Amino acid sequence: MKNHKFEYSRLALLARIFYVAVGLIALKLCEMQVIYGDWYRRAAERNRTQVIFQTAPRGRIIDRNGQLVATNRSSFNLIFLPGKKTDWQYLQKLARELSPYLAQKPEQILSVLKDAHYHKIPVRLAENLGRQTMFRLAELKTLFPGVDLVLEARRFYPRGRFASHLLGYMGEMDPRHWRILRQRGDYRQDVRIGKRGLEELFEQELKGEEGGLHLEVDAQGRLQRVLRTDPWTPGNDIIVTLDADLQQVAEDALRASPSGAGAVVAMDPFSGDILVLASVPDYDPNLFLQPRTPEVQEALRKIPEFNLAIQGSYPPGSIFKIITLLAAFDSGRASPEVSYRCPGYYTFGTRTFRCWKKGGHGALDMAGGLVHSCDVYFYQLALKTGALVIENYARQFRIGQVTHFPIGAESGGNAFGPFSASQKGQRWAEGDTLNLAIGQGELLVTPMQMAQMIAAVANGGTLWRPRLVRQIRSPAGQSLFKQRIEVLGTVQAGKGSWDFLRSSLVKVVEEGTGHSSYIAGLEIGGKTGTAQNPLGEDHAWFVAYGGEPGAPPKIAVAVLVQHGGHGSVAAAPVARKIISRMLSRPQS
Repeated sequence: MKNHKFEYSRLALLARIFYVAVGLIALKLCEMQVIYGDWYRRAAERNRTQVIFQTAPRGRIIDRNGQLVATNRSSFNLIFLPGKKTDWQYLQKLARELSPYLAQKPEQILSVLKDAHYHKIPVRLAENLGRQTMFRLAELKTLFPGVDLVLEARRFYPRGRFASHLLGYMGEMDPRHWRILRQRGDYRQDVRIGKRGLEELFEQELKGEEGGLHLEVDAQGRLQRVLRTDPWTPGNDIIVTLDADLQQVAEDALRASPSGAGAVVAMDPFSGDILVLASVPDYDPNLFLQPRTPEVQEALRKIPEFNLAIQGSYPPGSIFKIITLLAAFDSGRASPEVSYRCPGYYTFGTRTFRCWKKGGHGALDMAGGLVHSCDVYFYQLALKTGALVIENYARQFRIGQVTHFPIGAESGGNAFGPFSASQKGQRWAEGDTLNLAIGQGELLVTPMQMAQMIAAVANGGTLWRPRLVRQIRSPAGQSLFKQRIEVLGTVQAGKGSWDFLRSSLVKVVEEGTGHSSYIAGLEIGGKTGTAQNPLGEDHAWFVAYGGEPGAPPKIAVAVLVQHGGHGSVAAAPVARKIISRMLSRPQS
């Protein structure tokens, strides 16, 4: 009896345990199906579907004549779709196989694969693949489930090394940018963003709204079918004031100059529209979109990002004689007839100041002094005028101030004169006046400032804010924004003063040091300059404006050739090519 009782008790206990277990399972199933049913359904859906976000085509950058300078083209990109059956050995083998095709170390690729596998999200392994690489990788799809190729739009710069300091480039997002942009909610960390230039300045306008591919995959990550496509919305177009034809002429001319380095700024003298802004050496922004081969990496390390046109500060040399002459004439301190003799040098106190022409120029009047760029004439003219008067006119031309160009960290140069010296607690000497007269001493200017100066001479004293962007336009062609022209200041000089200065500058080109810029049938006024450089060969300057005889000038140009020597030899021919191309075309 006791044994029967014991067996019965044991069976009863087992039955209770069984019922409790069944009850717990039922409760768990109820919890999974009723309470957490939606969550598990979504998790299962995530295991079955993947979303590949597709970057929208960026807005185009278009020049004033409708020429594309930045656009998009189709790009094959390699993606990895992690599957449930993906394991460590698979990832290691895949990384080794992809390494030679992607020109990356296996460890780098493996790190990306591990991250994608851990988070169960698709990832781009390579972008902008070449045709041969694409065909080879297509063969790997059969060996490695989860690897696939997708077609997307990618940034493309059709002219290569063209206006690179203006356009900027596309780059990967760094932690600093991600901290800022993640707050917006419309960026992912793996997208490329605009770096430098217009690409960075107008990132929000250019980027557009991305789309996506909703994909069905199997347990190994192999693509089964496309479930849905969310269309993208292209970014807005930026219409710039740049003239691509003239820009190309300027860049080619700088590369062919004696040093192959320098800057050109050309603008419309009656609006401030930037027609040309060239800085050489430059770079091809397409490099930043190429697979990072050792050759590409090496090229990227040497990218010359310094923009000589707005960041380079140089002594103006003899082009500053334009301001010295205007100050003397307009202030009434000297008349056009005032004559000085140049024996090739000028003795002031115990010092001797030389003219660039060792044998001297003989007797010259004011126009002749400018035509032949006689240093001795301008030494004496400056002493007669007074350094403070010259500095006052220089400041009216905004020497020492930025032009408010919208791109890059612009240099303001350095003003030089008695007032500037007193502000720094320095003493001004008459010898400094002689240096100021010919654009030497502590005076520093940028090519942009000199373009603004010669444009003001051409238009009679108006200093325009440089305008680079005309308008922003939607993909449908609707104008969203138009940039107005803006006056920064004026030079207070009489009409007779401007007329005399311009007629003298025309003579510089027709008869004097600027003759290498002369073009028959056109009216060009200009001035050469050679800026002393204690560290090597002198820098060559030339500033000019040009147009049809008797008509308002169409273009104002400033050219700097680094270490180019004489402005008449190195810089004036560059300006001539630009003005010739501008005025030989049919005018709209």
